[in-house]
Amino acid sequence: MPDIEPRSARLPSWAWALGYLAAYVLLDWASYFRPVPGFNITPWNPQQAVAIALLIRAPRKAWLVFAGLLLAELVVRGLPAESLTMLAAAAALTLTFSAIAQALRRTLDLDFPLARHRELLWLAVSVTAGSLASAVLYVLIHSGSLSAAALARDAVIRYWVGDAAAVLVLLPVLLLTLAPARRDGLLGVLRSPAWWAGAALTCTALWVVFGRGEQDYFKFFYLLVPPVVWAAVRFGVQGAVLSTLFTQAGLLAAAQLALRHDLTLFELQVLMAATAMTGLLLGVAVDERARAEADLRASLRFSAAGQMAAALAHELSQPLTALSNYADACQALADQPTPLDGERRAQLTQVLGKLVAEARRTGAVTRRLRDFFRSGATSLQPTSIPALAHETLEAHQEFAQRLGVQLQADTDGGLPALRVDAIQIAVVLRNLLANAIEAAAQAGAGGSVLLRVAPSEGGVRVDVIDSGPGVEPQRLRALFDAPASGKQGGLGVGLSICRSIVESHGGKLWAGAGPGGRFCFTLPRNEFDPAPAVPAV
Repeated sequence: MPDIEPRSARLPSWAWALGYLAAYVLLDWASYFRPVPGFNITPWNPQQAVAIALLIRAPRKAWLVFAGLLLAELVVRGLPAESLTMLAAAAALTLTFSAIAQALRRTLDLDFPLARHRELLWLAVSVTAGSLASAVLYVLIHSGSLSAAALARDAVIRYWVGDAAAVLVLLPVLLLTLAPARRDGLLGVLRSPAWWAGAALTCTALWVVFGRGEQDYFKFFYLLVPPVVWAAVRFGVQGAVLSTLFTQAGLLAAAQLALRHDLTLFELQVLMAATAMTGLLLGVAVDERARAEADLRASLRFSAAGQMAAALAHELSQPLTALSNYADACQALADQPTPLDGERRAQLTQVLGKLVAEARRTGAVTRRLRDFFRSGATSLQPTSIPALAHETLEAHQEFAQRLGVQLQADTDGGLPALRVDAIQIAVVLRNLLANAIEAAAQAGAGGSVLLRVAPSEGGVRVDVIDSGPGVEPQRLRALFDAPASGKQGGLGVGLSICRSIVESHGGKLWAGAGPGGRFCFTLPRNEFDPAPAVPAV
């Protein structure tokens, strides 16, 4: 990955260098309290996170990190007895910080960091291992020998925990702040009254925890966790990092005022590191889920668009074929050499009327299917289902005769009209009837299709029964899942569309296993004001 300099072009490099040095020394000074004698190890070292963040964004600035370590040592702690020790410690820490930064650069997306659990887990591993290496090298250099360093293992652990906890809390905030795409999210969280309400809850929890005896600190520390968890759930990783940083700052302030034992502060830092990782893990999970939902919605939109296109192609194939046939008939009548007589003129007028009717039906089907796939919209009007069934049968008579299939109807003319979208229900009937005719034709001569409309409990039931081979039981489960068409040239969306339409009307569509095909659907009876039934389209 190439070297990434600070993004702002408004400030020269020397200004960035001075700003970094000032920030590093200021954080070192602010966090220099309760040092371990002989090592100057403090419970919390946030300045290390600033150094690592700089090396992640600009790995060639290791010299600046080295200079910051030396400057902080001189300004905050004064000249040591051994200048060589100070130089060696600064060099060792610069190397370990560079190693941590290099490990993170290989995994992090610097334009949108901490977007995945893999990045967060690698951050935790890199920081934990790197901080341990820093602690061992630092104590070893200041001890002067391995045996002395072994005796100072308590100092190693304290250094390790102080570094790791601080970096895990502050480094995620810096990474998000340095990424413009993430910075806006942080600012949005800070502008939210809900986050500040959570911060107030954290202050209350700190008062409850540290307002008691020191023996109760660990007993009530869990009260600091819910605000962090809530911020992670509510705002994702941005809320988690800000809430964790706020909690850490409050914890340190309360510790300065209330704690008397350094060991208690060390143990509280361990709990704070665990709290930080809990909040970060939950925040990343919330963000990943939000992105997954957004991707799913986009996929569903594309899927709906594709399904709509396939549905329109499926539904327009028949009327377009009819339009082509009627147009050919008109042309044949018009091209005859003899003048148009009364009979031929009547035939031409009849064919043109059918052509216009098919064109209008095509437009209506297109509009209704488009509206249905966009928003599930239906135009409900009182409709006679038996009349709709008869018109569908008449429209398929020529097709059935061409295939040698006999159509039959069994309808109850006394059925009440239902509030349905006549065009959409006509689409269902045409699909089921066309499939049944083709299936019956596979059985050879003498095939038949029965369209039955009868009352059912709470509404109307429609059965389309054919003499074809039927549906195999193992295919019933996936029969209505698009694409499922086994027909040559079929788009595989007809039954899927039919089920969606029927279910949008509150009904149910299913198929029975063979021999003989049987498709059934029900439509519920709806209450409506008395009005004349609308015939089919």
